[in-house]
Amino acid sequence: MSTPSAFVLGGVPAANMNVRHRIQFSVGDAVFYISLPRESGGTRSILLVRDIEMDRARKLAHADEIGCAADYEPEGGLSGDRDTALAQAGAECLRHNGFDRVRTDGSLPMIFTAHLREAGIDVEYDPQLAVLDRRTKSEEELAHLREAQAITEEAMEFACRTICAATPDAEGILSDGDTVLTSELMRQRITSFLIGKNCSNHHDSIVVTVPHVADCHHHGTGPLHTCLPVIVDIFPRVNATGYWGDCTRTAVNGEPSPEIVQMHAAVVKAKADAIVALRVGATGDAVHQVTVASITGSGYVMGLPPEGAAKDFTSMRHGTGHGIGLDVHEPILLSDGGGEILENEVFTVEPGLYSAKFGGVRVEDMVAVTAAGPENFNRLPDHLDWR
Repeated sequence: MSTPSAFVLGGVPAANMNVRHRIQFSVGDAVFYISLPRESGGTRSILLVRDIEMDRARKLAHADEIGCAADYEPEGGLSGDRDTALAQAGAECLRHNGFDRVRTDGSLPMIFTAHLREAGIDVEYDPQLAVLDRRTKSEEELAHLREAQAITEEAMEFACRTICAATPDAEGILSDGDTVLTSELMRQRITSFLIGKNCSNHHDSIVVTVPHVADCHHHGTGPLHTCLPVIVDIFPRVNATGYWGDCTRTAVNGEPSPEIVQMHAAVVKAKADAIVALRVGATGDAVHQVTVASITGSGYVMGLPPEGAAKDFTSMRHGTGHGIGLDVHEPILLSDGGGEILENEVFTVEPGLYSAKFGGVRVEDMVAVTAAGPENFNRLPDHLDWR
C-alpha cells in the first residue's frame, strides 16, 4: 500500500545540507535516505551508503538501519556505476518494503528520481520537506552558530584594524609597511586568518570600496584609499560543525566624509530597528518593512538607481537579511513577501546604503529569534574607525 508519509532524501551530504541535517553525518559520496512509517506508529529510517562507509555511518549517522547498494540488489543486478547502483538499490529497498509512492524535496538528484520512476515508484515533490526542520535550530545548532559568528568577528576585527592602521601615500593609497593594501590582498589575509581557525572561506570575503561598492555583491578589486569607506563582509564555514558565520562592518582609514557619517548612522539605526522587530510570529516581510521605514525616515530611498541617475544617488538595494545555518543563505528571507518567523530561527540583519560617488555602508549582525525575543550573537561595535 502506498502512503504519503514515506519520504526520501538523496545526494552527497558534504554538499547537500538537507541530507546532512537529517542524518547528522557528512561524507563525500552520495547516500540515499528512506523514512518509512511503522504500522505501530512512528517511522523507521534506512540509510544506504557506500560499502566502505558503513562502519563509520553506523557509529555516527542518525538512522535506524545502515546498508549499502549490495544489500538491495534488484532482479536485473546493479550497475557498475556507483551512483546508478545506489539509485537502483534505493528503489529496490522501497519496493521490498511495499512502497510505490514517496515524497521528496527539491534537492534530490535526477538520477534517483529517474530510477525510482523506472521501478514504478511515484515521486511527489514536497517544497516544505526538510525545510521546516532546518529553519528551527536546536540548542546545539544555536551553539554552533554562536561559535561561527564569534570566529567571524575575530576575522572582522583583524581586517578592519589592518585597514584603519594602514599608512596612506601622497595619492591616498593605503600601505601596510611596503605592501600596498588591495581588496585582493585583504581577502587573502582574511582567508589565511580563517584557515588558522579551522574554517573554510568557500565563497571568498567581500572587501570593496568606490567605485565597485555600488554593486552590492562585488567582491572588490584594486587598492584601498584613505577617507573612503571599505565594506568588509566575511562569511566562513566552521569545518568541524559545518555551520556558517556572516558579519559585515564598514571601515574608514582617516576622516570619513559627512555623507558617509550620515549614511552610517542611518544604517546602524535601521539594523537596530529591524532587530527589535524580529519576533516569533512576525513575518520576514514585516521586518523588512520596518527597515524600509527606517531608511526612508532617515531621508534615503529603496531600490536600484534609475537609468541616468546621478553618481550621488544613494539607496538601499537589497532585502534586510536571510536565514543561516548549514548553508550561508537559507529560507526564509527578511524581504518582500517573507513568511512567518518561527521560534529559534536565525537570521542575518544587514541593511546598507550605496552610492557610486560617496561609497557604501553595510553593517550586519546574526540574530536568533527566541521566545524571549531577539538574541544578537554579535559583540563587535558598529563604528567606522577601528584604530
